[in-house]
Amino acid sequence: MNAIEYIKEHHSKDSIITKDIVLAKFCALENNYKHSFIIPCNLLNIVYSGTKILHTVDGDIEVRAGEAFFITKGEYVMSEVVGDSEYKCLLIFFDHHLTRKLLSELPFKLNSNKSIDTKNIFKFEVDAFLQNTADTLKLYLEDKPKFSEELISLKLKELILLILGTDSKENFISFCQNLILDKSDLKSFMEANFEKDLSIEEFSKLSGRSLSGFKSEFKSIFNESPMQWILKKRVEKGKFLIQELGYDVGNAALSVGFKTHAHFSRVYKKRFNINPSYIDK
Repeated sequence: MNAIEYIKEHHSKDSIITKDIVLAKFCALENNYKHSFIIPCNLLNIVYSGTKILHTVDGDIEVRAGEAFFITKGEYVMSEVVGDSEYKCLLIFFDHHLTRKLLSELPFKLNSNKSIDTKNIFKFEVDAFLQNTADTLKLYLEDKPKFSEELISLKLKELILLILGTDSKENFISFCQNLILDKSDLKSFMEANFEKDLSIEEFSKLSGRSLSGFKSEFKSIFNESPMQWILKKRVEKGKFLIQELGYDVGNAALSVGFKTHAHFSRVYKKRFNINPSYIDK
């Protein structure tokens, strides 16, 4: 499910929804609560109580009270509330144009041509300053003041500046490097479309680039060829669907863009050194 659509449907009373930003309070009332989401915008999640495990293609990430994480647009995540404490968090969804604007105003420069690690989740601890800013955002949800979008944008910028003042600065700058990439924004376009049955020529045309320009830019961003990356993304999502969501192999293969079960199984075995049908569920 689309995470923002879920918020609109189930938590609109605890939300401020504008063109570029969605601020929401979320509470899971039951233990072992599980849900799968597509993240349609960049997201900051600040955990107030309880523990959540994010099941992603890059592995499991545990987030506890007093911690927070950013996650980039286009990720698909199965989240699971664990432990005995009630899970409560504050969510800020913000679109890519606002992300670029905020980062362009910060006191450091990003090299958009630099090849980087493309992991799309950044976890960090919430210190007293960060907590104070988050608490102000919670007050906005209670009173819903005028100029909410502008005020939330300022608080989001404040949060980012505060993170830059912590020991996580260098890792966060590296993560921001990923966020600021022009994603046509090629990275965003590919994250949203890698499952579609398109040729490389069709991907390049739809992204507004010549074939040679597409291949060159793709290599500079992902550090591998388009077909290598597409097959890797498809098989990783297929593994996620099988392991976390209980898909059978055939349905998983079709869901991620493979035309045949056999092709999916060959690529899967080459990447993970095991047949998909033998995965422990």
